[in-house]
This record gives sequence, structure tokens and C-alpha cells, in this order.
Amino acid sequence: MRKNSYIHGLTESQTLAYVLRSISEGKSEEQIGERFDGDIILVKTWIDALKQIHYIVTNQFNELVITSDGKNYLQKFDSDR
Repeated sequence: MRKNSYIHGLTESQTLAYVLRSISEGKSEEQIGERFDGDIILVKTWIDALKQIHYIVTNQFNELVITSDGKNYLQKFDSDR
């Protein structure tokens, strides 16, 4: 399998922002995983971390949704770039 230079060139904060933004756009774990060389376990690890810091939650329909804290992080991340 060819390594995806996109995801391997990102810092942790950039990766966090990428996963968070992807979730806010309604992308599935599998769609996000395409940028992680198909490594769904790594995607799930990032999702678990985002849940622990309350940037995303699972709603009553079992969908991942971004919280106000997550939105605030993305706004700050974008303004710092």
C-alpha cells in the first residue's frame, strides 16, 4: 500500500482539525480513513480522543456531531493559520 503523504505531513493539531472538520462535514469514519491510508483503527483513536475532550459526541441517531467546544477549536485553529 502506498503511503498517503497528506496525512503523514500533518502535525497533531492539524490532524485533529482535519478529523474534526471532516466530522462536521458529515464524513464517515471510512471516508476519513481514506486520508489515513485506510487505517480505520487510527481514525477511531482520533475520534475517541475527540470524544474525551468533548469536541464531538454521538447523538441519538448514533451520528457523530461536533460540539460548541469543537466548533470553537476549529475557529481558533483557522484564525491562527
